[in-house]
Amino acid sequence: MTDKTPNKKHRSGAAGARTEPPDRYPTNEELLRDLSPYGPKPLKPRELPRVNRRTRDFLIVAGVGSAGIVLVAAKLVPSAEVVAVVRLSLTAVVVFCGLLWYIFYGVMNRY
Repeated sequence: MTDKTPNKKHRSGAAGARTEPPDRYPTNEELLRDLSPYGPKPLKPRELPRVNRRTRDFLIVAGVGSAGIVLVAAKLVPSAEVVAVVRLSLTAVVVFCGLLWYIFYGVMNRY
């Protein structure tokens, strides 16, 4: 009755090819791989909006304000020439949008 024990010299496979010492510290990748099934699930990547929130708000306020300025200018000066009303409303819209731009991007950019 001979007991066959595996000889260490004749071992083959991955265990024989290891050159790392058995008492080494695990790498970060190995630790993360071990923890990933137990930890919180990774979040889905958040979809980035096409337009910045500040830009969206600026465009909404500028659009509504410009429309209001044009309507008010047309109602207040109905007897004047059309070219004069267009110039007046265009000037008011440009000044209004410039002030809004300064508020949204100049002043609010500091906060």
